[in-house]
Amino acid sequence: MILVRCLCVAVILTGMVSCQYYEDYRIKKGTADIREETADLLRAYRLCLQRYEAEPPKAKEYCGPYTQSLREIDIKRETLRRDGRGE
Repeated sequence: MILVRCLCVAVILTGMVSCQYYEDYRIKKGTADIREETADLLRAYRLCLQRYEAEPPKAKEYCGPYTQSLREIDIKRETLRRDGRGE
């Protein structure tokens, strides 16, 4: 009977530890995804600026959505950091 109780306690503790590791993984994965998305947007933004370098009004019009997306990502990152769920 004692062996069964010890086994049950061990299984419960192992499950709790696994949940914590999964939570840590999700946070790290989310952070990595945000960084990757930011890097992709920055690359696309730079290419856009190069393409319309000679035409500033077009650059502003066509490249503006990239800056908006980057701002939104930055706001999300700050919110996660403030809530203690990231970086």
